[in-house]
Amino acid sequence: MRSLHLLAIVLAAGFACSAASAADVDGKAQPGVRDVFNQVQQNAWYLPTTDHVAKLFVTEIGQGSPVVFLHGGPGRDFHYIIDALRPQLERHAFVLYDQRGSVLSPVPAGTEGKLTMRQMVDDLEALRVALGRDRLVLFGHSFGSLLAMAYYRAHPSHVERLVLAGSLPPVMDKAMSDAYDKALDQRETAMMSREDAIARALAEAGLPSDKGRDTPRQARMRLRIRYNAPLDLVHVERWRQLTSGGIYYNHAAGAAIAASMPAWDVRPAIAAHPVPITVIQGDSDYLDPSARSWSALAKAGKIRLHVIRDAGHCAWIDQPRAFAEALRDGLDGH
Repeated sequence: MRSLHLLAIVLAAGFACSAASAADVDGKAQPGVRDVFNQVQQNAWYLPTTDHVAKLFVTEIGQGSPVVFLHGGPGRDFHYIIDALRPQLERHAFVLYDQRGSVLSPVPAGTEGKLTMRQMVDDLEALRVALGRDRLVLFGHSFGSLLAMAYYRAHPSHVERLVLAGSLPPVMDKAMSDAYDKALDQRETAMMSREDAIARALAEAGLPSDKGRDTPRQARMRLRIRYNAPLDLVHVERWRQLTSGGIYYNHAAGAAIAASMPAWDVRPAIAAHPVPITVIQGDSDYLDPSARSWSALAKAGKIRLHVIRDAGHCAWIDQPRAFAEALRDGLDGH
């Protein structure tokens, strides 16, 4: 169906979010978490997949009750979320892992095209077993929200709660195809057409007026300003806080996984096996502005919805305080 095809293209392009800063939402360094990237290295281990095809890179940061983070992409890595987690690190230990086929969890060369969503779900179940947890708290961003929903549908008894940020809709079927395709394309075009904001950011960066004179470093900066920031952020001027593509993303893996996604509907799982679910969405998130597709479930009291005003797909960069408060509520509330 065309909507799933277009969505696969969007997902396979890779999401380009990083974190607001190495400080908390007040701009002050938090005690006890300054060494967070050392924690990433010190706590790292590999989890063999059950089919023995790959090894998943796994690590942990923070302290307290565990939360498994599911990164976007597919085919990206987990590092872009780390600083956004800093306000929560005194209360939660975040288990971070690169999904199969991603940067730190590669598959044998030439086999990326065989990757599927089903494998992503199976790998998450293997991680649950390895962690010795009966039930998981899952925090998914972007494609990670879809993986969280897929795991919940497959293993509802092993889910304790879900927090979905920059989320995809709760249902995607043939009846939605054309309308979703058209709306998604229009939203992307609108975000990418903010020429005044882009021009100001390019000028502030001091890039040559003729892009043909760019150094390799300047060319990378221009790409982030012209294409990454306008799609993911309301505040384009914060482009420096983004990471994107390149070494952070395996395009072949992302394309294969995105293409394997079937239609989905998480509503039966919510009805049969209710768990606390929180959706955190920017009001300008191009995937689903203000999480409108979740509004009926929110009105019915099935999920909790936080709409972050003046924010896009990477809401923690646009509005760090509001995002931190919403994430804390999702992890600790109701």
